[in-house]
Amino acid sequence: MAIQPGTGKIMLLAICLCISLTLAASAACPETKLEVQPSAVTIETAGSGALTPGMAVVMSVRVDFPERENTTYPETSQLELTSGLDSPVWTWNIVRNGVKKDETVERKSRVIISGDVLSWPANVTESLDINLYGTAPSVMEPKRLTVLRILDVASTDCNDPVYQHSAYVLNTTMSRERISSLTAELARLRADAATRNMTGTDTSLIMEQIDVAQQHLGKANTTPAFEFVSIGLALDRTESALAEGRRLLEAVPVPGTAVPQRAEPTVQKELPGPSSQTPASADPVPVLTGIVACAGASVALKWYRG
Repeated sequence: MAIQPGTGKIMLLAICLCISLTLAASAACPETKLEVQPSAVTIETAGSGALTPGMAVVMSVRVDFPERENTTYPETSQLELTSGLDSPVWTWNIVRNGVKKDETVERKSRVIISGDVLSWPANVTESLDINLYGTAPSVMEPKRLTVLRILDVASTDCNDPVYQHSAYVLNTTMSRERISSLTAELARLRADAATRNMTGTDTSLIMEQIDVAQQHLGKANTTPAFEFVSIGLALDRTESALAEGRRLLEAVPVPGTAVPQRAEPTVQKELPGPSSQTPASADPVPVLTGIVACAGASVALKWYRG
């Protein structure tokens, strides 16, 4: 298949454009040469995994600089340290050839360490020891928090951190309030079912839902706080069981009470037998007239013969 001259020019321009964009992206976001080894990170909290409001957090991180470059770090670049903790306190020391320099203390959420402080001639082993102290903030709902982030800012718009540690902060107050509310509702449903059972009502189905609610509520109480998804699921199931138990309780009738029936209109029916209607009396006037007429005729006949 032959390629038209115009098509070939378009393809060539497209390839050149792709190469240019790739080179521009590489130049805009150069790969950092700083390293943070897993063994160089220490995280100390009062709990395990997720954080709770007010929980103390202590972190230590060591950043290693390259040894075989012209300088340990470019003078025109800078390191940015950020934290989402409340009342953060930073301390950092530069260590060169095993000798720790003076400690610097800063109390703010964002710390900038300039390149001229970190830069040193080649053939020097350099590292940066960073310590962070703070407390987990209050949250309305579970939130993923950036506890510590180290960004190598090389006069570009790169956002790829050298190191970052994040953790969930949980609203344990909300979970405790919900557990307390469901515990009270479970007690009310149990008491209402017992009262209804004393009247002879069959409450077996209601008690089954009460047992299910008690099981899930117990699971929510014993699940560690950082497993907030499991806690929320257990509480949702508790609510469903209580709602079903309440529905069943309201649906069962109380013994000895009649269900009201709709009144039907009464229709008076006519009993079979002779009609109670009095037949109309015959008109006596024509009969009486006939009798009178006959009597008159008889008297007249006797008078004529005499």
